[in-house]
Amino acid sequence: MTYEKQLKAGRRRPIFIPGETTRTVSHGRSEIEQLVPHREPFLLVDAISAVDLEQRAAIGSRRIDPADPILAGHFPGDPIYPGFLMLEMMGQLGLCLNHLASAGRVEVVPEDVPKPVRLLKLHGALFLGEGRPGDDLTIISQLVDEGGYTAILAGQVIKDDAICAVAIMEAFLPED
Repeated sequence: MTYEKQLKAGRRRPIFIPGETTRTVSHGRSEIEQLVPHREPFLLVDAISAVDLEQRAAIGSRRIDPADPILAGHFPGDPIYPGFLMLEMMGQLGLCLNHLASAGRVEVVPEDVPKPVRLLKLHGALFLGEGRPGDDLTIISQLVDEGGYTAILAGQVIKDDAICAVAIMEAFLPED
C-alpha cells in the first residue's frame, strides 16, 4: 500500500485495532523517558497503554493541559493545539514502539536508554480535527517499515472516536 493510500485510509478508520497479540501495559512518563530523548516541556506522550509487537503498533495518550503556554498564542480567544505538536506526539510514541520492537519486548527495563533520533522526512499528514484545552487524546503509532538507520512510522491522534490527525513520517536513527 502506498503512503498516500495509507493516509486516505487513516482518515476514516484507526490504523490499528487491538487484537489477541496486543498486550496491555502501564508505561508512564518515567518509563517513556527511558525510551525517547525528549523531556519536559517537549515530552508529549503521557502514557502508553498497549503494545502489539506482532502488529507493530502501540497506543498512548496525551491530555492537553489548559495551562500550556502554547495555547495562549494559538489562537487567542479560540485555543487550538497546534498540528505540528500532534505530529510530534505520534512520532514520540512511534519511537517508543520502535525501541520496544527492536528489543523484542513490551516491558521497559532499567537498562533501557534513549537512542539518538532525528526526523528525516514527513511523507504526508492530514489534520482533520482539533485538540482543545483539557482534551484527552489517544495516540496510535504503527511501525510501517524499518531498515538500518531509518524507521517509517504511521500515526493517528484521536479524540473520542474522531480522528484529528494522521501522518506518515520517517525517522533517522544514527548509530550510538
